[in-house]
Amino acid sequence: MIEAGTEAPDFEASGLTDERIRLSSRRGAPVWLAFFRFASCPLCNYRVHEMLERWEMFADRGFHLLAVFQSPAHRLREFVAKQSPPFQLIADPEMELYEKYGLEASFGAALSANVFSKGLSAATTRGIKLLALPDGPALRVPADFFIDRRGVVQRTYQGRDIADHVPLEEADAFLRAQGA
Repeated sequence: MIEAGTEAPDFEASGLTDERIRLSSRRGAPVWLAFFRFASCPLCNYRVHEMLERWEMFADRGFHLLAVFQSPAHRLREFVAKQSPPFQLIADPEMELYEKYGLEASFGAALSANVFSKGLSAATTRGIKLLALPDGPALRVPADFFIDRRGVVQRTYQGRDIADHVPLEEADAFLRAQGA
């Protein structure tokens, strides 16, 4: 996995409207690069829901949040985009960005008690459907990367299991440190 202190690997990828999203075009602003699993993943959709519930913490801070999914754009529109996130969704069905950033898949991470006790029960409570037909590896572990204005990775967070993302308070602290 890409380590803190290294330059973030540049990429160009597809968004939902076939616009091209290039990481290097975001230089000058902090970037939160969040890797999810697949579009119909109930754990991922719950995480997007959590982010939206607390979006006031992030709104108007002059940063870019890029959310990468291992699904094609039509699946992102079918599931994730229905929540109307105010950040860009990236379709990476070939999983090129996952490889470039060194993300892993883990059988053990899928069997963690946290997946069932926290993730799936919370998703169910919010009305998120649990039936998930994966696009790509179902055992993909999420990860988050905080990239500074110069394009250097300042913080990485590899999930401990398939339901684990960086705490939102850490994202807030990163943005404050960046003057955002």
